[in-house]
Amino acid sequence: METYQHLRIDARDLAEALESHLDEGAWLLDMETGEVVFAGAEDEDLAEDENWGDSDRFMAIPAMDPGEGFQIMEDFVDGLPEGEGCRALARALRLPRPFRCFKDTLQDFPTLRQQWFQFHDERVLKYAGEWTEDHLPGAQLFTK
Repeated sequence: METYQHLRIDARDLAEALESHLDEGAWLLDMETGEVVFAGAEDEDLAEDENWGDSDRFMAIPAMDPGEGFQIMEDFVDGLPEGEGCRALARALRLPRPFRCFKDTLQDFPTLRQQWFQFHDERVLKYAGEWTEDHLPGAQLFTK
């Protein structure tokens, strides 16, 4: 089994890439440096680097399944004490476009909004760690 002990990857950069759902471009992991890079259709630096799409140097970072993102929101709501904010966020998750409704509803509850950002960041970083263990055994995550 191949190990990636030489890789040190910024956990926040990886989490951002995993959570990003793009119509154009892709997030890539530089398998030599551990750097997370965005490659747009017109990215000349990567285009000059041995045609990155066919190179073993770069690994595409897949977007997190939307179901995982939805589960994070549900888990947050499930952990809240009963009250107006909890009920409003639970209702937002049942509406069409639940991601947008959830974020809009948080605007009405500044304290919950701050709690959400902390909860969300912790869970997405945890997901990044699990993804790294599954796909890049031996690689190390770090945070700045």
